[in-house]
Amino acid sequence: VSEVKIVKRPVGKGLYPGKLDLKLTRDTDYPPFDRPLTMLNGQLLHKSGFTGEGILIAVLDGGFLKADLASSLDNLRSRNGIKGTYDMILRNKYVYNYHYHGTAVLSVLAGDITDYIEGSAPGADYWLIRTEDTNSEFPVEEDYWVAGAEYADSLGVDIISSSLGYFNFDDPDMNYKFSDMNGKSTFVSRAAESAASKGILVVNSAGNERTSEWKRIIAPSDGDSVIAAGAVDGSNLISSFSSAGPSADGRIKPDNVAQGVSVVLQIEPETLARANGTSFSCPVLSGMCACLMQAVPEALNMNIFNALHRSGDRYNKPDSLYGYGIPDIVNSLKILQNFYLINPVDRTSIGPNPFTENFEVTFREVPGTLRIQIFNTSGKQLINKFYDDYVGRSVRITDLQNVSEGLYFVKLTTSTWSVTHKIIKLRE
Repeated sequence: VSEVKIVKRPVGKGLYPGKLDLKLTRDTDYPPFDRPLTMLNGQLLHKSGFTGEGILIAVLDGGFLKADLASSLDNLRSRNGIKGTYDMILRNKYVYNYHYHGTAVLSVLAGDITDYIEGSAPGADYWLIRTEDTNSEFPVEEDYWVAGAEYADSLGVDIISSSLGYFNFDDPDMNYKFSDMNGKSTFVSRAAESAASKGILVVNSAGNERTSEWKRIIAPSDGDSVIAAGAVDGSNLISSFSSAGPSADGRIKPDNVAQGVSVVLQIEPETLARANGTSFSCPVLSGMCACLMQAVPEALNMNIFNALHRSGDRYNKPDSLYGYGIPDIVNSLKILQNFYLINPVDRTSIGPNPFTENFEVTFREVPGTLRIQIFNTSGKQLINKFYDDYVGRSVRITDLQNVSEGLYFVKLTTSTWSVTHKIIKLRE
């Protein structure tokens, strides 16, 4: 034992009993329900089939009250997209109580009701982990967060989405100083850095403190390898509450910003609402990262971290409020694919050929309008997919896993050209 530190003391009523309460907005002057996506061009990834499928996200929060009933999560539940739940505080598997903050965050990630709510990663899978004791505020919650992150690592998660943060506590003697926001001093920030070192992409709210005495970012968003999410409104302007950077050691923080004002979400089973907070710009960004991971499965967590920076609208002139700015997710995709994909000599290449389960088509240029048709040797059409604006340079075909071995024809058609490939299916 090298150190012993007090992380909680008995107190009366906590100083922060409503610390995760949502700031619901009025019923007028709302941006469109899908503005969090269109602001980032994220809807174009969704239309191209990149919705986070195959990516596992751990949501660390204070409870998921009624998430098992929320209508916007019907599709998530029906496809068994919630892979598991755990309460790190009570050490049991039930998390659908205590607080609705996690439900709101999950609905921003996975909510899906046509024309009313579209989550940033509706195709991803989720683990819901309660790490926050909403009745009080003590450093012990950093321990719970760390336990949740370690558990998430053991589950093989790709992303940790955390709309939590720490700086002041119910016992003022335990409060942090701003000098502690250097990515190295707080226990939770060191743990977030450790998670990132394991390959997990950690996205955390920058905090809602700019209108308070503190004003600055909070842990663990100060981590060097943590994406600190600031909040803008529907007109791309920084919110009044979004915590300011830089970190205590002078690094650019927040990292990027997304909509965190008047975001559509759900906390009641049949009712949608809107709320403010970096708690909601965080899942917008983490969900978009899941879409990028699906599109470029070879990409490492720090590749995506850097691609968000480089695609930000303030990349060449970052500041302490917007960081690197609003990322263009299509540009992030281009950056990642240019790094990982080899340009084919011809317009398209296909492989592996022969294949046993899946194969991939790679394009020299982004195809835009794209139709994919697959025929057998008798001329029967087996697959017919159409994208009115395909923004990637590769597409993975997974639909022939159950067909018999033999020769097939893959026809690719855009608005300006058409090409047909022969491909052979082998038995596994």
